[in-house]
Amino acid sequence: MKTIKKLFLFTVFAITTIGFAQETITNESVVQMVELGFDDYMIIDKINTSDVKFDASISALGEMKNAGVSSEILSLIMEKSKQNTKSKTGIYFTDASGEDKLVQPSVFSGANSNAVAQKLVSGLINSKQKAQLPKTQSNNIIRQSQPEFTFIFDPSVTEVDNMQNNQGSDSGIFNWWFRMASNPNEFVLVKLTVKEKKNLREVITGKESWITSSSGIDPKYALNFAIEEIEGNKFKVTPDSLEPGEYCFIYQGQVPQGRDNQSVFDFSIQ
Repeated sequence: MKTIKKLFLFTVFAITTIGFAQETITNESVVQMVELGFDDYMIIDKINTSDVKFDASISALGEMKNAGVSSEILSLIMEKSKQNTKSKTGIYFTDASGEDKLVQPSVFSGANSNAVAQKLVSGLINSKQKAQLPKTQSNNIIRQSQPEFTFIFDPSVTEVDNMQNNQGSDSGIFNWWFRMASNPNEFVLVKLTVKEKKNLREVITGKESWITSSSGIDPKYALNFAIEEIEGNKFKVTPDSLEPGEYCFIYQGQVPQGRDNQSVFDFSIQ
């Protein structure tokens, strides 16, 4: 009877393997195999011979444990999560097709409003520094009000290793934000103001008067987001519910010598 059961499971495993052949093994795939009654050694073999994309956050591991996934398999998932497709530094979101998409940095131009009026009245009027992005909509379109982002940092990599993101067209300026920063708290999330007539999006990045000046995003405009550490250099970032509109993450940490923080990581909620 035991031999018949093993033969049955092997047959189901072979059929399921064909079904999984064209896809990456995920948390859901593992739970499905557990529910089908596969032995641990069969699931482990499948994980070790497949492309994987695991969520090894505490909440995800807890859900899998409650679904009956063994500690041995959970340990393997934690190890394999370091080899996920999303291995390069940057900010990622999951698009409508379920694919992980990198949020490329968008270069902004600067503008100074009220500058002329400020001079005419001896600086009594504040002027505002603004970051302006071309077009009224981001190329990164997200069709859910509470998306999940993945931030991946790696302060150990070199510039040669980390050339996948360029700032603008200058190939000498690399993806330094995720080497300087160590967690998402060094970024701020803001909603962009859309200027239809000017065909642009903008956000206030500083204020100046004849007495004082300030730079950076005013805290009252910063939007809340939750952070969950997946592993040492990888974090899950979930904003509070976002209404339709244009948004961006802006780096607010230390800028290395020779670099200009002239980019934001923008996206559109629809």
